[in-house]
Amino acid sequence: MKPPLPISGQQQIVLSANAMTKKQNDSDIGGSTVRSDAAGAPALPGCYLMRDAAGTILYIGKAKNLRARVRNYINESDSRYSVKFLMRRVTSIDYLTVATEKEALLLENTLIKQHKPRYNVRLRDDKTYISIRLDPSEKFPRLTVVHRRGRDGARYFGPYHDTRAARKTVKHLQKLVPLRVCSDHVLANRARPCIYHQIKQCHAPCTGLISEAAYQELVAQALLILEGRSDELEKQLRREMSALSETLRYEEAAALRDRLADLRTTMEPQRSVVQGRTRDRDVFGYHAEGTFLQLQALYYRNNVLVGGNSFPFDRIETPVEEVLGSFLLQYYEAAPFIPPEILLPMELEEGKVLAELLSEKRGAPTVLRTPKQGVLAGLVELASSNARRAFTERKGHEKAVRNALEEVKNTLHLPETPERIECFDISTIQGDATVAAMVVFENGLPAKNRYRRYSIRNIEGQDDFAAMRETIARRYSRALREHDLPGLVLIDGGKGHLNAAKAILNDLGLNTLPCAAIAKSRGGEGESAFERFFIPGRSNPIVPPQNGPVVRLLSGIRDETHRFAITYHRQKRSKARLTSSLLKIPGVGAKRARLLLTAFGSLTGIKEASVEQLAAVPSISVTLAKTIADTLK
Repeated sequence: MKPPLPISGQQQIVLSANAMTKKQNDSDIGGSTVRSDAAGAPALPGCYLMRDAAGTILYIGKAKNLRARVRNYINESDSRYSVKFLMRRVTSIDYLTVATEKEALLLENTLIKQHKPRYNVRLRDDKTYISIRLDPSEKFPRLTVVHRRGRDGARYFGPYHDTRAARKTVKHLQKLVPLRVCSDHVLANRARPCIYHQIKQCHAPCTGLISEAAYQELVAQALLILEGRSDELEKQLRREMSALSETLRYEEAAALRDRLADLRTTMEPQRSVVQGRTRDRDVFGYHAEGTFLQLQALYYRNNVLVGGNSFPFDRIETPVEEVLGSFLLQYYEAAPFIPPEILLPMELEEGKVLAELLSEKRGAPTVLRTPKQGVLAGLVELASSNARRAFTERKGHEKAVRNALEEVKNTLHLPETPERIECFDISTIQGDATVAAMVVFENGLPAKNRYRRYSIRNIEGQDDFAAMRETIARRYSRALREHDLPGLVLIDGGKGHLNAAKAILNDLGLNTLPCAAIAKSRGGEGESAFERFFIPGRSNPIVPPQNGPVVRLLSGIRDETHRFAITYHRQKRSKARLTSSLLKIPGVGAKRARLLLTAFGSLTGIKEASVEQLAAVPSISVTLAKTIADTLK
């Protein structure tokens, strides 16, 4: 990935007026302090920072002419309700000037990430970029799905924003062009063909059943498909089929005929109506309703729609065009790929500058277009219709979740609707590598950035109650310091687990913090198990309708917690076993074992490493490297 877009030039603080002298009425747009700040705005490029009475930054914007932009806000020349809503909360404005409009755009992006204003759009880091990798320089190349693009001479296709879509593409390609799927290590050491050869999805280069030249022909065919040139491949296969038929090689011709049929079947749904010189483009559309904004991106690669992504934003009080400009800069700052063409639903004031910045980052021209008619305008409308559908689905889901949370409140006798739920689970096997996990759901959705894992430190043997006490103490001691308490603490377990957690909460002075436990009943003979809930001060469990919203929501949160806990537990046990295997090697202690695992990632990686590679690890001599290699063979 290329480095973030740089900030150049000198920024100058022109005006600072943080003190509030007069509180604005609901109907007053631009109080005396704000009007004074606006009057002193410079007629220069830069950024403006709007603050409330407490000095908190509410909104950061940029402008080619700060004075003209801010006066639009103050003088009500912009009559949109969103602008009026924002200005009723603004009590002072600061300015930062720069030399050019480009620098203003970059500065705005930096300030938004730094201050995180309430009414600015902020794009979370997207870590879902997936690419398909093929290295033609290898003797027998293969297709792999990777998360990062390297500068290794390989060909990368995508990005795909859905791992499943990328793997599905590879699966289809494997049927059309049977390249190997095995690793380099397996390729070098296999003695007989694998199951993929038996089902005719690999020509077994591992055992010499295909020549390097013939295999490279398959690689060239795979590249034609990935490059969106399947038509050329069809013509090539037809010529080969005719030639085989003329020489009476009917079985081989029939095999090519079947490949042609598979190719047409696979590629037909992906035929694009988009034609032209530009083969890669991103298309954006939107739907706005109240303070809610749904942005939708569609990704065309080689004139084929390969995927899309939806970006919901709430509490948006600024014009859509301002939000879109800020969004695009944040989005492409982190994106691994910038296409030569980006289609937008509206023209942006800073469009020319933004295109210049993206072109610099890409290293080739990138054009922003706002098509008014024709096929390209239809693509923008398609993106907008996807945004409307995503909005409708999200609102329907949010309504269902709100109803479910209200049911949780009533069923568990909570004082308030639990907008944030923190759930805990303990994972251990006979006291081995005991761990705990916490998952967090906010308004019914997983907040994965808040997930936490705990390695239990002070417990010997298997004692789930003690492990739960340690976990709750660690989590809520910190939560108290940070004033970060949930609406409900949910425990995966029965009454004993709940009592252990409740005792610690009481010791911390959190007597009123709502908590509950969820546990399945032990189904008797002929009886199915059912979900039960335990709450403090009640001896009998609560048994809500098993198909109702309470059980569906809370059991789903419990299952996610269990998954997170068991994954961590397996990782810890696996690491412990690996370390134990390495410790059996003479001369390898805990420190050297950690260094080896850090360098090669796994025991398999260490086994595949050469003596020279092993000796390159700090504190590993050549003699010890030979011992490690000989021991692990």
